[in-house]
Amino acid sequence: MSQEQPIKAWTKLLEAGRKITTHQQVDENKFYPLRRVFRPAAPDIAKASMKRDFEQGLVYYVGDDVENDRAMCGLDRLPPTARSFKDAIDKKRIILEDAGVFEKTTYDKKKGTFEY
Repeated sequence: MSQEQPIKAWTKLLEAGRKITTHQQVDENKFYPLRRVFRPAAPDIAKASMKRDFEQGLVYYVGDDVENDRAMCGLDRLPPTARSFKDAIDKKRIILEDAGVFEKTTYDKKKGTFEY
């Protein structure tokens, strides 16, 4: 009986989530751990998807392999996402900003990283 191999897409998603996460801890937090700010509810595995959604208007990765498969099926190379519509991503970002999503997930729009 062979061992099951991990799903590559999930592994890549987890690695991407770890790369865009910064772990900064000041010395005071080490001595007084209960004084620190607790992490928001966004799990590490969701960070890469959230970052893509904030920046590109879609949650899943669309690479060359997906574009080629869509073209072979007679579909447009890019799926109908926010990138297909003018100003859609900007409008979505305004909604996310007004709803406080960036603050709740501690996402830094300028750096493109989470603060935890």
